[in-house]
Amino acid sequence: MKEYYLPGANIINDGTTVQYGVNNKYYLMNHDTTDYQDASNFEKLQVAGQTLITTIALNGASCGCNVNFFLVNMPAETPGEYGDYYCDANCVGGNCCAEFDLAEMNNQALQITNHNCDPVMRFVPPEFGPGSDTIDTTQPFNYSLTFHQNIYGDGDPNNNLVAYARVWQHDTAVVKSFGGQGSALNSQWQNLADGMVLVVDYWESGSMQWLDGTGCGYGYEEQCGGELADVGNWKLISNDQEDAADCPSQGSCKCDWFNPDTMATADDGSECWCRCGGCKVSPLVPRCSWSGYTPSWATGAAPAGAGAAPAPAPPATTADTATTIACKVGDTVTCPNSTAECAGNQCCPNGDTCPSASSNFTGCSKKRLATCSGSSSTAAPSPAPAPAPLLDCQGESFIDCWNFFTAPDPTEGDVVYVSKDEALELGLYQVNDGVVLLNSTVGQWTPVKSIRLESKERFSEGHLFLIDIKHMPAGLGTWPAWWSYGPDWPNNGEIDTIETVNVENIVQTTLHTSYGCNMDIPGIINPDCNAESGHEGCQVEGPNNSGGAAFNDQGGGVYATQWTSEGIKIWMWPRSQIPQDITAGEPDSLTWGEPYVFFPFGANCPSTHFQDQVLTINTDFCGDWAGEVSPWDSKAECDGFVQDPNNIPKIQGYWQINYVKVFAA
Repeated sequence: MKEYYLPGANIINDGTTVQYGVNNKYYLMNHDTTDYQDASNFEKLQVAGQTLITTIALNGASCGCNVNFFLVNMPAETPGEYGDYYCDANCVGGNCCAEFDLAEMNNQALQITNHNCDPVMRFVPPEFGPGSDTIDTTQPFNYSLTFHQNIYGDGDPNNNLVAYARVWQHDTAVVKSFGGQGSALNSQWQNLADGMVLVVDYWESGSMQWLDGTGCGYGYEEQCGGELADVGNWKLISNDQEDAADCPSQGSCKCDWFNPDTMATADDGSECWCRCGGCKVSPLVPRCSWSGYTPSWATGAAPAGAGAAPAPAPPATTADTATTIACKVGDTVTCPNSTAECAGNQCCPNGDTCPSASSNFTGCSKKRLATCSGSSSTAAPSPAPAPAPLLDCQGESFIDCWNFFTAPDPTEGDVVYVSKDEALELGLYQVNDGVVLLNSTVGQWTPVKSIRLESKERFSEGHLFLIDIKHMPAGLGTWPAWWSYGPDWPNNGEIDTIETVNVENIVQTTLHTSYGCNMDIPGIINPDCNAESGHEGCQVEGPNNSGGAAFNDQGGGVYATQWTSEGIKIWMWPRSQIPQDITAGEPDSLTWGEPYVFFPFGANCPSTHFQDQVLTINTDFCGDWAGEVSPWDSKAECDGFVQDPNNIPKIQGYWQINYVKVFAA
């Protein structure tokens, strides 16, 4: 144990807890001084290879509040606006420096941010919030952030830094991560290893929706109540200590091994996660830093006092030659250079890719040293039970999945988005024979009243989004969209699966991101996805008859958007060609063939550009796109057309939707 100082702070609970409120800011010092000019006075935390653990009581800190603690490279060279030599990535007070936000939070959200290209991790409702069955923010909860280093050797391009955040309460937990090869987190590695100053801070704002928008809505002034927050029981410990990443579920809970990428549950030495089952939830806990375990792809010995770790396999050399065996994708086969068995998208104990993995599987640390040919004499494994959808929106219960967006249209369309009550009162929202109708009021000599739905849940990487559309809006002036977006746009990305305008019969599928995402792929219209370079994004055209009246004339169809660590894939099928597995409610993307677009992640576009997506359906009119292309000379001309009652027959401003479903990818 060592004593640290937060000059000016209210320290309670025998020196273990910091209690602070609005406009309080404290710096961690190695002795009791407020001389912030002298760098030697600061206690700089070196968190690379470490885990920070705290207990947090927000005590009601609400929308508009920001209770936080973070790391910066203080002190600045000049006093700055506040005279305390403070600096951060946003240059608050006039001084700029590196910053890593360990936690910014209120009772609606908790966010971890790397302020170098801004990848974030977010905990939001329903998994985190007042009264949540997982993390109830009206009660104290525990928080840890582990910085795990994968070091293979000096200068090795596979070296990377991964951050695992874990929030747990009683026997439930939520775990998330970002980083890895090609991630912007690696650019902070040296700062985190050298040491940064801990800042404990609390501020308020009337526009905190970038943090808490999920629970607090949009378009109005937020009011922070200023409740005092308590953060205590601080520990910074090495990852090889026993309690650095212990399973949060205890007692009667059973711990099983699980790989979220391959769905493998066998402990073959390649997975990095522990699933703690038998409780309210089954959180995934990183075991790459688990006491007593070192995965086969990691270097170094097992932690002191731990059981024997699997021995790392020798690296592949140029002398390695691939062998050919008989198998089909998904078959159970023998691993190369091993007696172990694998099936489908799994890794062998030494890190090799299973020979029967799909050709685009990249989840293992080593290459495939065997290839498949012909049929296998080994029986394929029995099919697993069909997974249930994580979200199933259809029929009378469809409305329960969504919030009704009522703020002004961000794209300056000739539209007013109505509330749930007004949509029902005007008959714009209906369910007829199980089909959901989302309508609009064109031809009223006023801006069109329309509907924009946003999912109550946010979704992260590892999901498949399905929408079955019987009819989409079509005709002059229309701008329908099926899309998703993350908080603090464009820093957490936007995926536009369907967008079409006016009388176009082919959709555009587009990604919008912050700087640093390029998609130089076949069919790309503009490879730069950076929204701040003109808001165009990187877009491709969909198949023929994928939108507009032509799509409707063929009875509509189904769109599938699959978002994994590999990238984003999108398929579209007309009504007569919908795969049987989708119709049966058992979607299997391995059977669908090639998508019409695949946006791959990697050095060209790190996966951290996309986080916490809100699913969105809306019908816009005119605006920044539909009102500024042929046949219109101006948005005003387009507005006049859709408001004219004589043009009602020419505008099909409505959706008919059979369902929206979300599955694990």
